[in-house]
Amino acid sequence: MSEFCYRDRPRLFAKERMFRLGSDALLVSGTNLQRTIAYADIKFIEVFEVALVGDPSRHRRWILHPAGGKPITLTAATRDGLRVVSHEDAFVRFVLELERRIVAVNPDLYYIEGRKAFNRAWGIPAKLAVVLIRLVRHTGPDRWADVAAWVMRYVGPYLKGHRQAIEQIALAFPEKSAADRERIAVGMWDNLARTIVEYSQLERLWDYDPARPGRGRIAMSPSSHQVWADIKAAGERTLHFSMHCANWELAAIAVAKQGLRALIPYRQLKVEAMTAEVVRLRIAAGITPLAAGPSMISEIKRQFGAKPCDVLGMLIDQRYAHGIEVQFFGRPTRLNPLFARLVRIYGCPVYGSRMIRRPGRGFDYEIIPVEPARDGRGRIDVHATTQRLASIMESWIREYPEQWMWLHRIWR
Repeated sequence: MSEFCYRDRPRLFAKERMFRLGSDALLVSGTNLQRTIAYADIKFIEVFEVALVGDPSRHRRWILHPAGGKPITLTAATRDGLRVVSHEDAFVRFVLELERRIVAVNPDLYYIEGRKAFNRAWGIPAKLAVVLIRLVRHTGPDRWADVAAWVMRYVGPYLKGHRQAIEQIALAFPEKSAADRERIAVGMWDNLARTIVEYSQLERLWDYDPARPGRGRIAMSPSSHQVWADIKAAGERTLHFSMHCANWELAAIAVAKQGLRALIPYRQLKVEAMTAEVVRLRIAAGITPLAAGPSMISEIKRQFGAKPCDVLGMLIDQRYAHGIEVQFFGRPTRLNPLFARLVRIYGCPVYGSRMIRRPGRGFDYEIIPVEPARDGRGRIDVHATTQRLASIMESWIREYPEQWMWLHRIWR
């Protein structure tokens, strides 16, 4: 086996296959098999270990998923009759070179790690969730949101994430009683259930009419209405931040409803079907999604500002291991400095927005201008600006703690 070739026969009666790395594609050949898979077409890779019959050891396995094609499997062991022969070193050399070539043309490649059975199990409920979201859309989503919230208020406390949420709430509010912390956590499950069901009618939720304020599901204060009037009058691009509170998707939809383009980064979910559905719903609501990954910055450079009053929005309330240390509820954590760095690079106005869930299926929308922190030379101070944004989000969470996503481990 050379550095750029690999052979395997993963099953007892399987035919041997040859994998070769071409200049722009993976070449697979074998008995009655000839296949070419372009590196650029490979969207994600499953990585896990398996045990082959007759061998107690576990061997690495990769499954490559090309767009619109059948997945292809590579295993670090082959069959020699009944014997299992490990080629771990050759496999690692081959897949590392393969990975390098894929990433060179597809920097947003992502991975799903674990055991094969678990990976497949994730796919089943995700696909069912997509079907249910589409069914709910046509069968009274408001009613289903009430039902889902009622169920989760009782079921949520028995889920694994509940204990983690309680621990996070205790760190944020040491002065609160155990009963108050439980109330906040149960309220979080209620809000999360409603938000998930609301995805079924995402583009319908925003019904604010400035001619008839207070008549629809969405309410906006005169001050927030004036902020948008000022943004459009200025005619320049702006940066917006928000957090996972109430239905956070509406903060992005608010931009589209102002007739402006909302560029919103998103992360790949564990299951491709669910990612595709969420992206489809956001596009239908008028949002322009940007896939998070190494190529996101180049996409921002290419698109942000290409149209008048472009808006780039980000959710910035999750812990980032390699981020800047800030004080959040009086405790140190790390937040991603990317947003503040973009403020420094572009020098454009900054705004914070949030949704507040009201009783009776309604929402309040709020948007405020935020002045970035500057250093002694008048330049944007990335660290101090990130801290300022964290302090604003903390004040928002303190107002409605049951509407924030406490499942995120903001402190570790």
